[in-house]
Amino acid sequence: MAQRANASKLCFMLIALLAFIAIGSQLIILLLTKNVFISPRFSAVGQSDRLMDTGAMAKHQFNNTDRHCNPEHFQLNNDGICHPMLTCKDIQDNLTSIHKINGGYHKNVYLARWKNYNVTLVNLTKPEHTNELLSAAKNFQKFHPSPFVTQLLGFCSSIPAIVTEYHRFGKLSNINKILKDTDKDNGATRFRLCIDYVKVINFLHSSPTGAHVMCDTDTLPNLLAQYLVTSDLHIVVNDVDRLPQVNASRGTHCPNNPGELLAPEQIVRSSKGYDEKTDIWKIPAVAEYLLGAGIHGNLTRLILSKLHQKCRSKDPKLRPTAAEVLKGYLDVQHTFFTF
Repeated sequence: MAQRANASKLCFMLIALLAFIAIGSQLIILLLTKNVFISPRFSAVGQSDRLMDTGAMAKHQFNNTDRHCNPEHFQLNNDGICHPMLTCKDIQDNLTSIHKINGGYHKNVYLARWKNYNVTLVNLTKPEHTNELLSAAKNFQKFHPSPFVTQLLGFCSSIPAIVTEYHRFGKLSNINKILKDTDKDNGATRFRLCIDYVKVINFLHSSPTGAHVMCDTDTLPNLLAQYLVTSDLHIVVNDVDRLPQVNASRGTHCPNNPGELLAPEQIVRSSKGYDEKTDIWKIPAVAEYLLGAGIHGNLTRLILSKLHQKCRSKDPKLRPTAAEVLKGYLDVQHTFFTF
């Protein structure tokens, strides 16, 4: 009897497996031909994620809360209080350094306390690196306020030091652990992070001061280290030391080391330079990382494969703009919950 029962169970499992394969094949065909994506209805997370439209895209908005302070002020924890930018005296007298959280060749990064807020304090490792910090401060000021860039809270050239908003989740390279710890590791959240990343690139390419290229992105780890994850699981660019502006006739250059993520024109190192299309070349690699290994990530890769192939065109002129990639991503998101 036991053998007969085991045989029945085995037959049932085999039939179920064959049915699953057949249904899965039909779903993939449907997804590819109808541009429809499976809704993660079996995951409550993502249902509340705000869908983006072209109007929101044009305004560079993606956070659920908007800050209304003027450029000379900042707001923390969405508490509605607009604080004036911190002065040198504020930084010297009212900031308490807690402990070092990061550091590199040029800068030290500390978790600090100002009033009742956690903030980030950045200073130099050596005085000879002052120009690096001044460049970062200039870019922070240039882009402030922006939902795509870490919020500037203050700067002092005499110390020198920069104070920015503190993001407890840290670097984008930690995203797998972050999603697991917050119980939000699902297809909807991962794909929205891909959209967030492209929105940052689109902002940098269409900023009021012109198109800027992300340097220090020769490898995927180096690229991911340039971004932070906010408390509401969005992406902001944090390392703005090297964001050269593209000159219409001369292009630009980044002092990158050889790495697997460089675009073909960055490897050639022609005297003509290159433009912001180098950032487009790297979008598929970032999306590959952010989408993860789940079934929704795999299906999203299939849907985006044609667009990503264009991003990896060897001729930069054949690559889409960041705005075009963003539109393609948003089109997929609009159909995310329709199946």
